[in-house]
Amino acid sequence: MKILKYILLSITLLNLVSFSPIAFGSSAGSLVSALFFILIIFYYFVNPKPKLVVSFIVLGLAYHLIAGIGYTGEIKDFYLDATKFFIFIIGIVYLAKDTTHKELFIFAFIGSMSILINAVSFSSLYGRYGGFYINPNSAGIICLIAFSLTFNIKNTILKLGLQLLIVIAGIMTLSRYFILLLVVVNLIAIISNRKNSISLVAGTFAIVLVLTVSSLFNLNTVRFSAFQSIFGGGEVETKTITENSRNETWALYTDLILDNPVTGVGYNVLSGKKNKYIDVRVGVHNTYLMIIGESGIIPFLLIIIIYLSLIFRSIKHLSTNPEYACIAVVLATFLLASHNYFDNFLVLFTSIWLYQRVKEKPETLNTLIP
Repeated sequence: MKILKYILLSITLLNLVSFSPIAFGSSAGSLVSALFFILIIFYYFVNPKPKLVVSFIVLGLAYHLIAGIGYTGEIKDFYLDATKFFIFIIGIVYLAKDTTHKELFIFAFIGSMSILINAVSFSSLYGRYGGFYINPNSAGIICLIAFSLTFNIKNTILKLGLQLLIVIAGIMTLSRYFILLLVVVNLIAIISNRKNSISLVAGTFAIVLVLTVSSLFNLNTVRFSAFQSIFGGGEVETKTITENSRNETWALYTDLILDNPVTGVGYNVLSGKKNKYIDVRVGVHNTYLMIIGESGIIPFLLIIIIYLSLIFRSIKHLSTNPEYACIAVVLATFLLASHNYFDNFLVLFTSIWLYQRVKEKPETLNTLIP
């Protein structure tokens, strides 16, 4: 059963469902996807049945039922997407409950290192790297999750070494989201315990190292120049840093959302695909706006409540488990920059993993990684 557990964790946390078709072709991708859901069902039936995460199920039902009413695409695609979501959200509960801090960190660290390997050994003209996660912005979240979990490591030298590697990998994404949230995560950790300020050493050294040996990496010239300007002491390239920002993308959908706030306009309309409502070829890049735009106010309020609850419950554990608050903030803010929530298995799994742990009393948890 351990082997099956680690297979499922690999596929989920290393994004293999999305990575396989790009790396090995569509046939291999379809095989991995089918195998993934078959194994989830099998794993569910051969293990104890923990309590279902009702709030996520209710969110999924509300979103799919309301958004499905206005859906005008291929109905089989809608049913397939909904079925995958519910299989995952129900079948993965025991796996999330059974996954330790150490196991989650190991897989998150492997995912982070795939970004570094991508930058070193498989560089591209694009100059931004995502490793197993393909999209650099999506790759940033695995680095932030891994970094947050390092606050559980007792050995200071090991902790700093791992943080150094994770931050370097995160910088390879050249993601504004990663840089901003790295600062936020460090602030949360320092508030929980001033001794965590030593982690600033790893981050600072990582930035200096990348700036010093940047010629070894084929990094996006425009983005990296803006990154250098922040730490170079000269004029900050604010135009590049704010160019094509998410709020510009959100604004494209403002009228559509405001005109249909109660029930939305239907499934997949805000994904950037061609539809009768709006001639925009880029997705909304915001889960909250995607949900209210496609299914209206009720599912929107549900997801707001779920992630605010995760943050507030995590704060109760701040003195003992600062990683909970760090991960909760990372998840809640990542949804501001992504619109593929219902098939983002990494985000869904981590959300359920965190949800199960913040319900426990702080004194009952023993989570330190040796």
